[in-house]
Amino acid sequence: MTSRTLASVLLACVLGVGCGNYSNEDLEFMAALPTTTQLAVELPSAVNTATEAELAGKTHDAIAMVNQAAKNVLGLIDTVRTYTPTSRTDDSRTWGPFPDQSNPGWDWELIVTRDPTGTMFMYTLQASSDGGTTWIPFLTGGFDAAGGARQGNGQVTANFAALEAAKFPLDAKTAALADITISYQNFDTPGSPTEVSMTIDSTGAVQGTPASLSVVYEILADQSGEMLFTLTGNLVPGPMTEIVQVTSQWLSTGAGQATLTVASGDGAGLSQTECWDSAFNPTYNAKPWSALEDVGSATDCPALPTLTPLTTP
Repeated sequence: MTSRTLASVLLACVLGVGCGNYSNEDLEFMAALPTTTQLAVELPSAVNTATEAELAGKTHDAIAMVNQAAKNVLGLIDTVRTYTPTSRTDDSRTWGPFPDQSNPGWDWELIVTRDPTGTMFMYTLQASSDGGTTWIPFLTGGFDAAGGARQGNGQVTANFAALEAAKFPLDAKTAALADITISYQNFDTPGSPTEVSMTIDSTGAVQGTPASLSVVYEILADQSGEMLFTLTGNLVPGPMTEIVQVTSQWLSTGAGQATLTVASGDGAGLSQTECWDSAFNPTYNAKPWSALEDVGSATDCPALPTLTPLTTP
């Protein structure tokens, strides 16, 4: 399932739903829903991937996974947000139910509720295959808007395993996912960094690919940032499960530094540090188990600001 699936559903329902006629109250409920672009990580692409620093490449790969995961989860909400609610109460807004044109027999519905304080919002995007008698929660989340619109803390979880168990026709990539959880704070507050943590769990373990990926990142207003990502799985040949952590930090130009540490499993204790320039070419590499790849010295690393240390979610 992709964001395009629900988009086609909503396009088919446009005459029945209407688009763009929002009340101020509608906007409050919509503001409680995170968007793909607001949680995205931006890092310039390497000028030449053939010469890209190894850990810069791993950072780019992690960012691509994070952004794709956010798109898989929040792309559905992004589409729903373009339409006005189907029904309203004083403390709720509902979009749908909408028939899934790509998967006949399935319906979708988004419900957002607000608590009596007026600052806590909860939402569920759910699917049904029996005409709405039974609903399967796919996305569940909440947002605390105590600091004002989009200035608080939130969390959203996508339960792919629940759809799989209900026989929803997931595509090959999403069928391999168990769940994705995203938490964020200081969300879209002017002048403050966006801090996000994400956990992606798969349903199986394949040699060389992670069974789970945990990421926490902080993006500043100038698009400089830092990221800590932890991969767990049978990542290298051997009988043990590895936990590998990579801590990356970069400037708005793209120049940066990263350290890879094998926390446990085959190769436990090994650590590599690498720096790169704005073209992502390595300027320094210290890789004890492959000394032939070492280049430069630590003095060739960019001057990076001191940021709050990140911890694994």
